[in-house]
Amino acid sequence: MSSSGSLPQASESSCGTGGAAVPVFNCIVILTRDTTTGRMLARVANMAGIAAEGNSERELLMLLTKRFKAFLMDCLQNNREIPWIDPAETPLPGEQQRFIPVHL
Repeated sequence: MSSSGSLPQASESSCGTGGAAVPVFNCIVILTRDTTTGRMLARVANMAGIAAEGNSERELLMLLTKRFKAFLMDCLQNNREIPWIDPAETPLPGEQQRFIPVHL
C-alpha cells in the first residue's frame, strides 16, 4: 500500500455517461473478541485514533467505516495531513483483519 492509503481511482467514463473519478481509500480493520465480556473490539490499522466496541462484526465494520470516511473527509476539506499509519498495524494472535474500500 502506498503511504497515501489510496487505491487506484476509476477513470472517467469513456462513453461520456459516467462522472468524474471517485477517490477510494483502504480502511484496514483489526477485529477481536473480548473474552471477558464477549463484545467485539475493532480498530483501524492504517489510521490513528479510530476504534470501537460493539456486539457484532457487522455493527463494528459499519461504524468504523462511517468514522473513517468522516475523519478522512474532514482532513481533506480542511487541508490537514491524514494521519496514516504506514506500515499499517498487523493482527496479533487471535485477531482478524478486514479490508474495506471507502469511496468519498
